[in-house]
Amino acid sequence: MSRDPIEEYLKDPDRRAKIFLILTWGMILTRILIVIGLIIFILVLLGIIRAPL
Repeated sequence: MSRDPIEEYLKDPDRRAKIFLILTWGMILTRILIVIGLIIFILVLLGIIRAPL
């Protein structure tokens, strides 16, 4: 029988908490980057920032 390595890794509560923190920060940073990209896109559409074409 082979055991699932992810299950074995997540049995330890400290490791589970570490993965939770990494995923949480990843989701927060992803949202921040999406918002920054959207703001830059809107500024390009409005002509405030000139995009090199």
